[in-house]
Amino acid sequence: MMSSERQLHSFSSSTLTVLISVYLVLFIISQAPHHHNHHASAARITETDNHDPFSDISNRVNLSVYYESLCPYCANFIVNHLVKIFQTDLINIVNLRLIPWGNTQIQPNDTWICQHGIDECKLDVTEACAINEWPKVENHFRFIYCVERLHLMNKHSQWQSCFASNGFDPKPLDNCYNNGLGYQLEKTYADETANLNPRHKFVPWVVVNNFPLQQDYQNFVGYICKAYKGGYKKPNACKSSTTSTFLTINSSEAAPISTPQVTNP
Repeated sequence: MMSSERQLHSFSSSTLTVLISVYLVLFIISQAPHHHNHHASAARITETDNHDPFSDISNRVNLSVYYESLCPYCANFIVNHLVKIFQTDLINIVNLRLIPWGNTQIQPNDTWICQHGIDECKLDVTEACAINEWPKVENHFRFIYCVERLHLMNKHSQWQSCFASNGFDPKPLDNCYNNGLGYQLEKTYADETANLNPRHKFVPWVVVNNFPLQQDYQNFVGYICKAYKGGYKKPNACKSSTTSTFLTINSSEAAPISTPQVTNP
């Protein structure tokens, strides 16, 4: 009996020692810096400087692009130039809005006049649906970028391949297009475009914080950098002395408002 009590006492002491050691190890670990998470964040957002850019949302610069889906100048702007805000840290200070309407007109009989034909009417609606169904800008921009890139390759008829290539489910867009929501969204964009002051003269029509860049839209990066007044560290894209070279399009090459052919959406 005495032997059993000694064994029990020895076992209890040994167990207590182990438990205390475990608790001490866990306490030390809990107090250590979380280096792994810091590095993951730094890799995701360039030059964070321990500041969360998402806490500065109210100070972001609004960048609005009024365009039409089959305008070659709009496609070139989106694919070769606007995309750079995602390829640099500039996206951290920008609220990007895409408005797919451009020079389209609505006649009294509700017929739509699209500058580049019926396919443009359909794709404008489709891209409006993408913006609505995938509200996160990185998502709908990826889809629109894909469609516009195909257009530059003279393959816009293959636009549905952008679902699979980007891992998107086509059902939400199909529903939006077929149930009439897409047309309602487009009419909202039509009203917004019609109420621009001053009125747009060509597309793409780029506006930074309600200031229309007009012929100087090729320098949109510089305007964004000047407009930003928030506390987030100045993006590297704004430090470059060559920000004006982000675009090489001459403003005279942009698509002016003209008399398009009448088509039905």
